Amino acid sequence: MDDPYEDRSMPSDHGLPKNESDDHLDDLDNLKPAEVDYYAVLNLSKSATEEEIKDAYKRLSRIFHPDKHNDQALKEAAETKFHTINRAFEVLSTPHLRAAYDEYGEEGLNTKWDVGFKVKTAQELRDEYSRLAKEKREIELESLVRSKNDITINVDMSRVFSQPDIPTPFGGTMFAQKNQGGFLNSLKRTEIMQLYMKNSFETQFGSRTQLILGGQMTSRSGMGGGNIVATVRHAFSEKFNVEVGSSLLSPRVGVFKGTYSIDPMTFVTGTAQVRHFDGPAPISMTFGRRITKGATGYMTYRTGEWALGSWGPAFERRREFSSMALGVSSQEADGGYQAEVQTGIMQSHISLDRTWTVDNFTRVRVGGSISTTAGINVSIGGDRKVTEHTKVGLAVEVGLSGGVALNLKVKRLGQSVTLPIVLASNFNPKIAFWATVVPICAVTALDMGYVKPKRRRERAEKIDELRKAHADFIASQKKEAEEAIELLRESTARKAKKEVEKDGLVIVEAIYGNLNADPELGLTVDVTIAIQALVNNSQLTMPGGHSKTHILGFYDPCLGEKKHLRIRYEFQRRLHEIVIADMAALAAPVRSHLLAQ
Repeated sequence: MDDPYEDRSMPSDHGLPKNESDDHLDDLDNLKPAEVDYYAVLNLSKSATEEEIKDAYKRLSRIFHPDKHNDQALKEAAETKFHTINRAFEVLSTPHLRAAYDEYGEEGLNTKWDVGFKVKTAQELRDEYSRLAKEKREIELESLVRSKNDITINVDMSRVFSQPDIPTPFGGTMFAQKNQGGFLNSLKRTEIMQLYMKNSFETQFGSRTQLILGGQMTSRSGMGGGNIVATVRHAFSEKFNVEVGSSLLSPRVGVFKGTYSIDPMTFVTGTAQVRHFDGPAPISMTFGRRITKGATGYMTYRTGEWALGSWGPAFERRREFSSMALGVSSQEADGGYQAEVQTGIMQSHISLDRTWTVDNFTRVRVGGSISTTAGINVSIGGDRKVTEHTKVGLAVEVGLSGGVALNLKVKRLGQSVTLPIVLASNFNPKIAFWATVVPICAVTALDMGYVKPKRRRERAEKIDELRKAHADFIASQKKEAEEAIELLRESTARKAKKEVEKDGLVIVEAIYGNLNADPELGLTVDVTIAIQALVNNSQLTMPGGHSKTHILGFYDPCLGEKKHLRIRYEFQRRLHEIVIADMAALAAPVRSHLLAQ
């Protein structure tokens, strides 16, 4: 039976990327102090123009210039922040530095790049930096070997759930007594039908060529065989690449595959398999085109075994026959679907699959097909990430003429183990029901009783470690943010007074951090003055990323935890409140009356 929780049909070279998030425990990679965001320092978006950068620098210089403050403590604090403001202005106002910073952050500013920036536009600089980084990654890949290992164990348990026939002394058979010997005794009737193993590794030769060397082995009823397959993949250009492969042992099979992108929306793929020279090689041709933003339509023609005059097998001796398939495949963030209709001389089918992405860790899939050879088949399955690198899949497939099968799959990095288990050789609604309900209940219990509590414990431990490891850093950021608030206090008071006089936007209170935590834990910070400082002409402009800088009075008070920003404000003498879960939600200027809505 097919694997019900795997996507099928579309060529992998041009299919849309699968939605497999690498997030774990709400993205542990972000649980660390972030570097200063120069755009946030100047209160700008990444699309800011040169004039906007200059205006922001002048506005902040009037507030943070050391000469503007008489108090010695404030003067020293202003010098530190004015240095950061100058650095941000230097980077963002210099085209080649800004391009490197946009692409690689602070690391890009500390790396020597062989880029002729004096004669290039800003966009050309970005393209050049991207090309150099790509070449650097390709060089690193030359010594990288990626290994994959697949093990499939086909298990037949149909006799476990059926009553065996016992021969009688008078000939014929009789049914065994139900549950004779118990369930554990009946498990002895389990059979291993087939064992399949495949291992391959891939390595890079230069920037355009890859070598894939693999071996495969099949064992069935104590007999089996294996082979070694070598494949060379080469990209002649961004539009055209080829694969040439061959088995090294008997039986020898050669494969040639070529893919050509006619334009960014259209591609064509051709594959030929050469098993012997008694006839022309079977050919498969696929033509595909993106028909909507997330969907790709395709048409596949397979010749099967064919003859050219007297060269080739006669019709009655052919094992593969021609077919034509039309389909559409879509994979987006919230899931995907695939529909296909195939007509052929010996086999035709209609299939439909639908996948839903439940969250960052879980996908659910339902599929069905009607075939002239396999009849009606329905499958339901899903997979879930249980650790950062481990995913477990479960699926049940029911065929009106093919019985009931349960598929289990475990994937970790490049390794996978699959167990297709035949529960009934014929359609059995009772077995189909329990084969669906029992695994789902077991997985749910495991998830609720072990996986989620384990994640919560790991996250709590990680956050606790981060708090201890970065306690000095957080304290330093808090001190500098408090200094910034003092530097902003006087100018912000004048600004708020003008807003009051014209019934404009006045920030009453703004709290940032973990709003659900006990206030005594110190996981929130009062940013009322900082938010009021960002108000100009009754407009609040707040590009995302302010938690990455203490210049404007922001810092991260609860490293690794989810943060919100709660703002209580007056507009036209009416009091309003808004809670923002994502700082980027205010990435564009937001008028106060829109906040009220």
